[in-house]
Amino acid sequence: MLIQNIKVTGIQEIEERLGAFKSKTPLVVSRAINRSVANIRKNIGKEVSVRYFISSGAVRETVRSINAGKGKLSGAVITKGSPIALSKFKVSPKRQVKHTKKGNYSPKVYKSGVEKSGGLKPLSGNPKAFLGIMRSTGHVGVMVRKSDKRFPIQQLYGPSVPQMVKNEEIMETLKREAGQTLEKRIHAEVANILRKGG
Repeated sequence: MLIQNIKVTGIQEIEERLGAFKSKTPLVVSRAINRSVANIRKNIGKEVSVRYFISSGAVRETVRSINAGKGKLSGAVITKGSPIALSKFKVSPKRQVKHTKKGNYSPKVYKSGVEKSGGLKPLSGNPKAFLGIMRSTGHVGVMVRKSDKRFPIQQLYGPSVPQMVKNEEIMETLKREAGQTLEKRIHAEVANILRKGG
C-alpha cells in the first residue's frame, strides 16, 4: 500500500530564490523530499502504536521507502504486510489455560483488543479461543478449534499494518507532518546554499 508519494510543486519558485545557483535546485528538492520520507518512516510506527495495541517496531518492519535523487525528484513510502497474529496485539491473560483445584478452567474466557479505543473484549465464541504454543517455532498464538474435536485448530488474526495505516487520523497526521517537513527543509536547503555561495 502506498502511504504517500512525495513531490514538490513550485520548482520555478525555488530556482528564482536560488538565483545564480539555480542549478542546485534538484539537490535542494531531492534532499527535502528525502527528509520528508524519513519523517514518515519515523512517525508511522508511533502513530499506529498510539491507536492500536501493536509495537512501533512491528509496524516499521513492514515499511519501505523510495528516496529521491537529482535525476528523480519524487519519493514514496510503502507498507506491505499480511494480517498479524492476534497474540501480537493485546491478549489477557497472556498465559495458557490451567485447571484449578476445583476442576474448572482458568481463565474461563480470554480477552483481546486491537484498537485501543475499543478496549479488551471477551473471545467468547464456541469452541472457545485459547492460547497455544506452536511446537515447531515456539510462537504463542490465540487459537480456536474448528470443531468439538482436539484438531484441527486455526490461529486468530488481527488487521495488517496497511489496514491500520488506512485509519483517517493516521493518514492525515502523516501527510500533514511530511508536508511541514518538506517545506521547512526546502527553506533550510536554499538558505544553506545561498549562505555558502553555492
